Amino acid sequence: MAFEMIRLDRNASEPLHQQLYRQIRDELVSASVSDSTSRLPSSRVLAADLGISRLTVNLAFSKLTTEGYLHARIGSGTFVAQPLPETYLSARKPKLDRQLEHPVRLSNRVRDIPDKRVGRDFDFGVAGAPGVSFVPAVSALDEFPIEIWERLRVEVLAKKGAHLLQYASSRGDPDLRRAIAAYSCDYRGARCHPDQIIITAGTQQAMMIAATALVNRGEVAWIEDPGFYQARRAFLFAGATVVPRPIDREGIVIAHRSKRAPPKIIYVTPSHQFPLGMTMSLARRTALIDFARERDAYIFEDDHNSEFRFTGPPLPCLQGLDNSGRVIYAGTMSKILYPSLRIGYLLAPEQLVDPMIKIRAVMDQHSPAIDQATLARFMTEGHFLSHIKRMRKLYSDRRDFFVEQFNSLLKKHFVLQIPEAGLHFVAWLRRKKDLPIITRVCADVGIRPSPLSSCFMKAELQPALTFGFAAWSRAQIREGLMKFASALDAKLK
Repeated sequence: MAFEMIRLDRNASEPLHQQLYRQIRDELVSASVSDSTSRLPSSRVLAADLGISRLTVNLAFSKLTTEGYLHARIGSGTFVAQPLPETYLSARKPKLDRQLEHPVRLSNRVRDIPDKRVGRDFDFGVAGAPGVSFVPAVSALDEFPIEIWERLRVEVLAKKGAHLLQYASSRGDPDLRRAIAAYSCDYRGARCHPDQIIITAGTQQAMMIAATALVNRGEVAWIEDPGFYQARRAFLFAGATVVPRPIDREGIVIAHRSKRAPPKIIYVTPSHQFPLGMTMSLARRTALIDFARERDAYIFEDDHNSEFRFTGPPLPCLQGLDNSGRVIYAGTMSKILYPSLRIGYLLAPEQLVDPMIKIRAVMDQHSPAIDQATLARFMTEGHFLSHIKRMRKLYSDRRDFFVEQFNSLLKKHFVLQIPEAGLHFVAWLRRKKDLPIITRVCADVGIRPSPLSSCFMKAELQPALTFGFAAWSRAQIREGLMKFASALDAKLK
């Protein structure tokens, strides 16, 4: 073994014996041992060579022996175990995989996912690395009332104790379902009772549950085009044939006379269309419900950012107009509270409640019971509504400031569309030919507005970028836009 390559850092927090254990183990795993080098130096010799105590060496050897990497022969010394333990084989597996004659066989389901990320692209969530990135639809997480949340969490644990550590209901915490039902009826205009609420791990899982319940492989799902890219992924993964439907000023366009198979499910964002921001008209809402009833289809209503409307009170949801049990309503706490909470909910028509709960039980059983109980207290004690009110005021201020700064610095390159709600803007390029340069400048200065084209399936619109604004202070917005404008002006003289 190449013990001359061992380097121990006496200033590191990791103990010396652990450093030594790790480096010897890595040497073994790297396959740099053979029959002629399988005997290790004595603990006395190795301790002298490395300038450490024999106790340190013996601790490392003892751990390696326990794990099966080494074995001791009385009177002969310490040797590499033959064969090495299973962890050795596991570590070698990637090298063996690369030597396979044929590529790994994957299902069509995996190959059809429209996601081009690989390797370290998965190290961060959808918002990417921290910084002033202007990624769309990211909320101001530093404004979340952590102290209140943690106090409630401690209290529910003290009250319910080990009960919250058990497997929980696939339907969801009953107190939380009651709180969500009350909120949905009082503030979103829904019509429901708590037994219609199913707690999910966010809107994307809610889509998967709905599609799995209603769509057989190859059957049709309509989605808005342009529309939410995660909806396209979810319905495709569930095996649906995804059919894009165009958007006009009133919302999704309904095809009453079509030779194609009718949809089994229709995905819409009526309160605040993503990404273009229009609100579905009342006439289009009633027409859509009538169409679904006539075609024996269901509507999946994603109530996207409905709480953050800046030109009046939030609009009632589509579900509140439904008298025929055709609307599946989905909400999430990701934008209101914080995304890693992974709590959302379905408001299901009564005939779909039991099938959807069964599907949730197959997927992952339930959301964390402790977080559900904490959220229930957070809502029933009034903190939820207070937080929404405070954040709406904060986002309104940041929104106005972003518009002012953007138009001051970048109006020569973009036309900024200002929607009535939501946490992002669409900035339309004045010159289509500038898109490659603008894309490079964004990468150079470290901002990541999303290209509007990422939301297209068949739609053909002018090039645009979508900018988030909610997660950053006035100073950060100003600095980020100034840096972007300065770099862009230098490239587009």
